[in-house]
Amino acid sequence: MPKFTITLRKAEAMDAMGIVVPEKIVAGFGQGKRPKVTVTLNGYTYRSTVAVMGGKFMLPLAKVQIGRASCRE
Repeated sequence: MPKFTITLRKAEAMDAMGIVVPEKIVAGFGQGKRPKVTVTLNGYTYRSTVAVMGGKFMLPLAKVQIGRASCRE
């Protein structure tokens, strides 16, 4: 299972946050550009799908997930 360290980033023009996923990680899944993944953030686990936003591979991060993972906005 691939692991990598992240820094949460808030979208400049939106009330949204996301996780940038390195291209080599996405390619390693062998499921195309939108692989289904399981994310663990500070011990909190949720399921999601990688999306391409602004030319980057991203995982969306909802406010509820931020709170449950005890992350700061």
